[in-house]
Amino acid sequence: MMINLRVWLKIPDAEAATVKNTLLRRMGYQGIVRDVMRERLLSIEVDEVSDPETLIKQLTRELVNENKESFAVSVNSLELSNGCVPVKVSLWIEDGEAISIRDRLVKRLGLKMVRSVQRANIWKLYIDGDDPESVARRIAEELLVNPNKDRYEIIKLN
Repeated sequence: MMINLRVWLKIPDAEAATVKNTLLRRMGYQGIVRDVMRERLLSIEVDEVSDPETLIKQLTRELVNENKESFAVSVNSLELSNGCVPVKVSLWIEDGEAISIRDRLVKRLGLKMVRSVQRANIWKLYIDGDDPESVARRIAEELLVNPNKDRYEIIKLN
């Protein structure tokens, strides 16, 4: 079973604002990019459990700071809203932070059913024009991804 935990800031996200300003002011995307938002994605692979709701509550209590973050959870799928082009950026090298999160869940909380944790950022690009996916691909390659350590994927929305 895969638990997808999406987390975003309740307060303005300075990193997303910087990316948006860079795109508009320095890279010539005025009139093309309307907005940029960012979410953290934790994909947590677990063994089947009898009470997934309780497990999800434990995970969110440990991994989300509800004073400053909002979250959404989906099981065995990734549910995103339409209207944006989501670009998932993750490491293709070993992710020490994801390993640390897994170890914390297993060793500190005793959640032995946790098998793996994968971490990524989802950049939600709100793009005007005829081919927003190719614009998103160009933005990912020009700005969002460091090719020495990152990979990206344009997530298809249904």
